[in-house]
Amino acid sequence: SEGCKSCSDNGVLGPVPGIIGTLQAVEAIKVVTGIGNVMHDRLMMYDSLHCSFLNIKKPPQKRNCAVCSSTATIKSMKDSAESLEQVRGPSVCALPNSDGLSPNQNITCEDYNNLREEGQLHVLLDVRVTRQFEMCALEGSVNLPLEELVSKLDEVEKLSNGELPIYCLCRRGVASAEAVKILQKAKDDDSAKGIHSVYNISGGLNSW
Repeated sequence: SEGCKSCSDNGVLGPVPGIIGTLQAVEAIKVVTGIGNVMHDRLMMYDSLHCSFLNIKKPPQKRNCAVCSSTATIKSMKDSAESLEQVRGPSVCALPNSDGLSPNQNITCEDYNNLREEGQLHVLLDVRVTRQFEMCALEGSVNLPLEELVSKLDEVEKLSNGELPIYCLCRRGVASAEAVKILQKAKDDDSAKGIHSVYNISGGLNSW
């Protein structure tokens, strides 16, 4: 499972981006000067842990390719983002919709930042796992992992105290949306009467 995590989860060895950037620069020089063989038909993979390179030859162009065929449907960054909405995996860029939340329960990072700068009293609930929270967190946030939320509703009630709105935050705005659903349901069925109101910060820390 470790190998399936994204760079933003596991981090990147500092020199690696520099090595890849140098290789890209060499390819650019070859294109401009017309010397050597350009890697237009190959994919190169670099394993820094074993100091090894692997070249993979690209397959022939597909007649129905969504990007480069005569009937291409992906012709812009917008088209590319929309095509990823149903894709699953750690490197997916498109964010799932916050289904089940009312429009007024989603707040942009910009609007939340304005709220902070205005000094409005609230609770910032970071629902990421503790390891991620310890690596990077917004000042004043309280960490309560999503998987522990249901069992610790009393702690959330004490934080809100029936007066302070709760803003949920995670890495990409997905887990925080789920947290909002849990807290809203608890508030609606009176199992957590001490919750004032609850909102999702869209896009999470990636958008911040």
